[in-house]
Amino acid sequence: MTDFPKLTYEALTIGETFVSDEHLVTPEDIETYAFAVEDEHPWFFGPSPFGGPVAHPTLMANQALHLRHGKYIVHAGLHAKMEFTFLQPIEPGMRVRTRGRVVDKYVRRGRQYMVTEYVTEDAAGALLVRGQFTQMLIPEGTRHVGH
Repeated sequence: MTDFPKLTYEALTIGETFVSDEHLVTPEDIETYAFAVEDEHPWFFGPSPFGGPVAHPTLMANQALHLRHGKYIVHAGLHAKMEFTFLQPIEPGMRVRTRGRVVDKYVRRGRQYMVTEYVTEDAAGALLVRGQFTQMLIPEGTRHVGH
């Protein structure tokens, strides 16, 4: 059994890498995501300039956001910022995987952040999406009190 350490600012290292599990993109994934984000563009359900249906470009964003969960127990976090560059369409039947690398960590106004660069690629290694995201780390045992 693999032990997952708790994700702390101190444990996180710049240059650390993450790899997701492979995910088979199904027509149901595409339809469900389109419904969830209330974007029912016809390309998601039928012909497109790329041939058949294609996925919403951000379909695999959660795969990138959850990379750290494959290595750490994550108490809590807050999505602060995300950048995408869409390179190729994601199509049903593709097997995709996301790889990421911590490129920065910093403290701003008493809050801890991590910055991860990532790529999502198909089984042949073709790049589909490239980007970067910033997440606030919320240390265990803390809570934010709003005013």
